[in-house]
Amino acid sequence: MLYICCEKPLRRFHINSSIKTGLLLFSFVASTLLTPAVCTAQRASNPDFPQYESSGYSDYPEMTEPEPGADESTSVYEYLDREGESGSEDSENYYDEPNYESAGTGEYDETTDVSEAAESAPPPARQLLKPGAPIDIAEKTIRVGRIPYLSVKQLMAQAVPLLRNLQKRTGAKEVRLVSSGSYSDIISALARGKIDFAWVGPTAYLKHRDKENLMAVAKAKFGDETAYRGVFIAPAKGKVQGLEDLSGNIVGFVDPESASGYIYPNYLLKTLKIRLNKKTRVAFLKNHDNVLLAVLKGKIDAGACLEKTITASKIKDLDKRIIVLAKTEEIPSDVIVCRQDCAANLREKFQEALTSIKPGELPGSPLTFLAASDDEFAPVEAVMRYLKLLP
Repeated sequence: MLYICCEKPLRRFHINSSIKTGLLLFSFVASTLLTPAVCTAQRASNPDFPQYESSGYSDYPEMTEPEPGADESTSVYEYLDREGESGSEDSENYYDEPNYESAGTGEYDETTDVSEAAESAPPPARQLLKPGAPIDIAEKTIRVGRIPYLSVKQLMAQAVPLLRNLQKRTGAKEVRLVSSGSYSDIISALARGKIDFAWVGPTAYLKHRDKENLMAVAKAKFGDETAYRGVFIAPAKGKVQGLEDLSGNIVGFVDPESASGYIYPNYLLKTLKIRLNKKTRVAFLKNHDNVLLAVLKGKIDAGACLEKTITASKIKDLDKRIIVLAKTEEIPSDVIVCRQDCAANLREKFQEALTSIKPGELPGSPLTFLAASDDEFAPVEAVMRYLKLLP
């Protein structure tokens, strides 16, 4: 029973059930209508106010035809659904915010300690497929697959100048960027001929190379750098202040096949003999920015991501809000790969186009490319065999 107390004189008024229901309904409607306005005002006045509370972290462009003179990024972008078919960029199933309490994938996968692993036998000799028949490149739409390691809006801002450059150099009808939810999805699309090339980390390439008959075409170079690192990060005032504190907490990673966002951080832990107990929860957050934002929001206790995610971030006072727990060893740059039976003239033309890009040619980016060979990934193979990720 609900009572309202009023001054002078003190009397109790009985409120019947229908009036009570009306008051509750009014309160609910008022809060529903006013909350978005309050949040909007907070976002406008405070740049640090979280921007993606309800829809996850990814910031997507509208998938519409560009107006004349407008941003062309959406006209060269495709999204692959879970079955690997091209479709609209509706990624609802992929980009929902992870359930941090159960931490996505559950328990940390504790494999045999690195120090206990026996030396692997040398890999069997590879038998390459014959290249495909020549094609008419002028009539070809070249599709390049890449996971959105950044938000797609950021990714496309970087990619559009590159795609236009490659279209001009190859003489192709069009060059498009195709994205999906994971390295495995992209590799699967390449293996089934849905895309022509894939831009992936060296660990993802090596994991699928033999099974899917892949070969390296080129590797990325950023200025003078042909390698990068992963880092473990945590809130500056959180309960994780060192790698030894990770055990029993929630740890965020990028993707099971991400070199800097999982494999090399995992390798670092094992070489340091840091074991994570069964109470440790793991969340794969799908891109590097997500890991940083989850740490800042307190959704996870620590995370592993690309070092450049931290060094290139424009988040205010970031150096005071997080700490870097450790860095991995250097990882060879990402690699552009294709199927071994890709048309020889297409592979050669695309490689030539990539490696012909000169420093400073892409606006606002130091990106260039070098020809790649499997010999350069021998150190990565050794790490993956150490972790028993390769036979």
